[in-house]
Amino acid sequence: MPTLLTPPRRVLVAGDWHRHIAWALAIVRLLPSLLPDEAPRLILHAGDFGITSNWEGTRYLNRLNQALEEADAYLWFADGNHENFDLLYELAGDPATTDPVEVHERIIWLPRGHRWSWHNRTWLALGGAVSVDRVALTEQVNWWSDEEITASQTQRVLAGGTADVMLCHDAPSTVRLRLPPPVSWWSDRDLARADRHRERLQEIVDQVQPSYLMHGHYHLAHEQVVKMTHGPVRVTGFDRDEARWGNYRILNVETMEFEAGVPQQPAASEYLLERPRATPGP
Repeated sequence: MPTLLTPPRRVLVAGDWHRHIAWALAIVRLLPSLLPDEAPRLILHAGDFGITSNWEGTRYLNRLNQALEEADAYLWFADGNHENFDLLYELAGDPATTDPVEVHERIIWLPRGHRWSWHNRTWLALGGAVSVDRVALTEQVNWWSDEEITASQTQRVLAGGTADVMLCHDAPSTVRLRLPPPVSWWSDRDLARADRHRERLQEIVDQVQPSYLMHGHYHLAHEQVVKMTHGPVRVTGFDRDEARWGNYRILNVETMEFEAGVPQQPAASEYLLERPRATPGP
């Protein structure tokens, strides 16, 4: 993991990209204008980044890494539920590690439980969520049981104590989300798993006691202050790739305020012709 000589002042925080090459490249190419004074520039990604081991996944990482190099940028991501965990654990060498894992020269995975410090605040990465479209997926091909936060991961996170900021993929259960009705073919079993996972994350949040939490997964851009057992938490959710607004925002890391207004968005011509073959659900 590259050492930033000084903590960044401004970063770009993004939600689900689902291995959408053209969308990812379009955003990276905007970085010099979105973060002109940062060196290097940094993207924090809240999961469903799109890790896979096939030719498409290799092409995605190679092209994105080249674009990041050209933009003098790095990308750090928490894992989502639509990632190839076999590949991530192979790269890590230890499935229990919390140390950052280099997926490519400029693309870094932040395993569940990784912590770092910026401007006297402790950050905690805690990816994972439930695929509610599980019935349409094949195990070890496009679905891995490692998508859920485990009991051992929970213990490691809680042993690390409190943190000021959490970068998650899922949202804890006290966060109210205005979601559309479930798709008819999603199974009740998977919907129940998703609810339990949110409750598990809530139990972790209650003990970690962050003041800020960012997440993806629900393809919903929102920001709200949620009253939790330890006090108010500002929760920010991010939409998915190709969203007209809300897939990414600029965060001032010193003040922990997202910049007002809509940041520059990619032109449709830059990404509509090159989409991933499958469009995953949350």
